[in-house]
Amino acid sequence: MADDEDVATLLARIREEQQRLRALLAGKDEAFLAQRPPTGKWSVLENVRHLLFAEHAHLGRVTSGRVRFDTPNLPPQDVKEVRRQRMVGTETTRLGELLAAWASLHERTNVLDGTDTDEARRALFRNLRHLRAHVGVIERLLRAHPR
Repeated sequence: MADDEDVATLLARIREEQQRLRALLAGKDEAFLAQRPPTGKWSVLENVRHLLFAEHAHLGRVTSGRVRFDTPNLPPQDVKEVRRQRMVGTETTRLGELLAAWASLHERTNVLDGTDTDEARRALFRNLRHLRAHVGVIERLLRAHPR
């Protein structure tokens, strides 16, 4: 993490990366996005759902007491997520709903802007790094099977 990256800068970089992901997914076939690749790894949709969960995990701790993080009814992504069912429910599976839920969740992180602590910067940087890694995975999935 660069020393000049304050909370506002990191929040902006996360928003930019989320916008880049939304642009990658725009107009893509929902059935394709939900289909796992032949390797059995996560589908595009599962990666997006994971990113929503991850943002909740990375940033929920540093916003504790400032804002309540509730995610909408989302199905668990794998066995590890079964533990989180209490938090997320089991209904939403469509990309548009996931992206809307993620946008709503992310909007709550604005409470961090102006709260420039080491803990907040570390959490935001960790979330940004994780987001970029999964966007890279999604890009590879889309290149391998463009639709």
